[in-house]
Amino acid sequence: MGRTIDRVPLGVKRWIKHAGAATPTGLLLLCLVPLILTGCDNGQSLSLTTEDYRFTPDLLHASTASPILLTILNAGREVHEFDSPLLQYAVERPIRSPSNHAGLTIVPGDRLRLIVAPPAGTYLYICRRKGHANMTGTLIVEWG
Repeated sequence: MGRTIDRVPLGVKRWIKHAGAATPTGLLLLCLVPLILTGCDNGQSLSLTTEDYRFTPDLLHASTASPILLTILNAGREVHEFDSPLLQYAVERPIRSPSNHAGLTIVPGDRLRLIVAPPAGTYLYICRRKGHANMTGTLIVEWG
């Protein structure tokens, strides 16, 4: 098992160490590591586009059957931010915005890829930039 862990990306290693293999979260992560290392071949891919003052689509559906590869493209002219409780379920912790907000900043033309493994539930996402208050969406994750 030592060899497998040595090939795990550094962020995932830290997460395993932080979560602890004896916890349910740690055990879940240890089960997901082989899937993550193979590029999420059996995972789900969802795409989200930020445009000026909206997310498209504003409603996404997924299941708990496998991790979700969420790709967010900023196709607008404005800088946007993606903030959601989903970020706490990121398999590899994303780099946070340099701003005071908890979300992830996406500049025009940039693409953000995020692997999340959330439990079943309804997750709101929002752009917290000033003037973007109505820029929201929902991801519904169902047991799968």
